[in-house]
Amino acid sequence: MIDLAERSAATGEEKEVMQEVSWELAVFFALSGIAMALVSCLIGMRPKVENPAWWLVYAAWIAIVILTNAPAPFWTLWIASMLAGLLHGATSALLVDRYVQNNPWHQERMQGPRKKHQLQFLIAGPIVGVVFGALVGGIGYGLARWI
Repeated sequence: MIDLAERSAATGEEKEVMQEVSWELAVFFALSGIAMALVSCLIGMRPKVENPAWWLVYAAWIAIVILTNAPAPFWTLWIASMLAGLLHGATSALLVDRYVQNNPWHQERMQGPRKKHQLQFLIAGPIVGVVFGALVGGIGYGLARWI
């Protein structure tokens, strides 16, 4: 049986960690999701360009977290990535017709009802954000401790 005092202490620790997150940085970084989606939808980006572009964005986030000595680097980066994925997915869902038009290399895959692709963006964005957030958060945490 779980001791209520232990459970409340753990909850207090979780609250403490969330208060230490650099929310300003997390929200600022998350705006990258909108920017990347706008470029992808309005101009078009091949996967060979988009994937390295995201890694450059993530590298900039990590550098800023380290240079500013932000508290809770893992959680700051993870939350930023999750939010960026959510914003990227939502923006891409809203502009799905432009995405299809400006990314001809994806047109075969993007056949079918518009709502289906909007739903795919809305689901994939946050999932990718969470997964890459854990990876980038771990890298940022490790580098912040090492440097």
